[in-house]
Amino acid sequence: MEITGHISATRMERFSIGALDHPEMNGVSVHLVDCRACHHLFVETLRRQLGDSSLSFSLAPEFWLRHEHLEYEQLVGLADKTVDATEREILETHLKTCSSCREDLSSFLAFQEQLEPQLSVRYGRVETNRVYRMGWKDRWFGFAWSPAYATAIVLIVFGLITAVLVIKRRSATLEAGGPRPSPVKPSISPTPTLGSEVVKNTSPTPAPVPTEQLPIRVPSPAFAVKNKPSMAPAENRGVIAEVNDERGAIAVDRNGNVLGADDLSQEAKRDISEVLVTQKLKTPQSNEDLAGAPITLRGPDNTPTFRLLSPGREVVLSDHPSFAWGKLAGATSYRVVIGDLKGHEIASSGQISGDQTMWTMPTALKRGEIYTWEVEANVDGKKVFAPGTSQTQMKFMVLSDRGAKELEELKKANSHLALGVFYAREGMVTDAELEFQILIQANPKSSVLKKLLKQVQSWKSSSAD
Repeated sequence: MEITGHISATRMERFSIGALDHPEMNGVSVHLVDCRACHHLFVETLRRQLGDSSLSFSLAPEFWLRHEHLEYEQLVGLADKTVDATEREILETHLKTCSSCREDLSSFLAFQEQLEPQLSVRYGRVETNRVYRMGWKDRWFGFAWSPAYATAIVLIVFGLITAVLVIKRRSATLEAGGPRPSPVKPSISPTPTLGSEVVKNTSPTPAPVPTEQLPIRVPSPAFAVKNKPSMAPAENRGVIAEVNDERGAIAVDRNGNVLGADDLSQEAKRDISEVLVTQKLKTPQSNEDLAGAPITLRGPDNTPTFRLLSPGREVVLSDHPSFAWGKLAGATSYRVVIGDLKGHEIASSGQISGDQTMWTMPTALKRGEIYTWEVEANVDGKKVFAPGTSQTQMKFMVLSDRGAKELEELKKANSHLALGVFYAREGMVTDAELEFQILIQANPKSSVLKKLLKQVQSWKSSSAD
């Protein structure tokens, strides 16, 4: 598979953990040899995934064959011992490290052993001795000389004539409007069934089934759900991660396909797949953009300060954000000031009563922009600032127009998982934390969701003063 253009970060994440199919894995490997930019991205991806741990690399067959999961035909071949020596060696190497495939094989063999005694019908070659075949003339004359044979022939002919007369009489009764017998559903061909005799039929039968196709082997139910496409829904096969959501189960298979989320956009499904496969959220760029900068010295201030509560250093949805802060003892009034990154004041609340600790922006702020905010408290004619001189600047960002439109469509899907991944991607930390907490209540044993929640909470704690 030839790769054109540079490899995306999502695709590189899946390549680095071996989650792509074989042709795509080979194509990306060949591309990395010639593309310096993609090779650099690959190195950075590995560093990010490994963290502080050292890089380990193995040439053992068990490592390279760990994703070669057994198909149904291969299980049948192992059970019947029809696979060649090379394929058997490969399959047995994979079975050493894959508990799932070992369980499938054990289930299949157990079911086959349980079913074997019940297959009383056998189709095989029957050895017969060659005998002299008499012609019809020989048989007739051989029968004719024996009175017993002659009597038997007369009785058979008489029985056939009687049967024909009975059939004609029943037909006449039906045509005359007589009582109808209960309908009997004719069978199309003799059907061998387990524990029962063969049901015969007088209707024409189709051509016999070749002996080589019998007996039919039936896979065990446990294996059929996972591996036989015609016997089970796709969402029950090859799933590597699954989450119970408000809309139902959402899962990701071995190829990175998202199941149970057909009405979500391709971008949303791509993000969900990446997060569930890697079990990790990408740190949003806004975390770095909104990091606090030192406060410009505004003169001596020895008075205890108060805290700014929200918005914190994160992205907010509303372009008319509400600002909240903690109460300062002795304050007679407050004033909220919004500024840009150059230090220019662009909006102000004016003087607010000292009993009020919340104010909503009356005019709309520009979406996609970063702003700073602070509160001035008046205590005995002196100004007390939050953040104080020993604290860092408080910033926030208004969600872009593109993000707002995407979120509006995403909310129609009723998916806490999709919303949590979106909020985390956009840097809406408080909203992401809430969505993952809701998901964990529905999935209390999910280690993946707990990892994601812990990561979001680490962003929140690192942005606090």
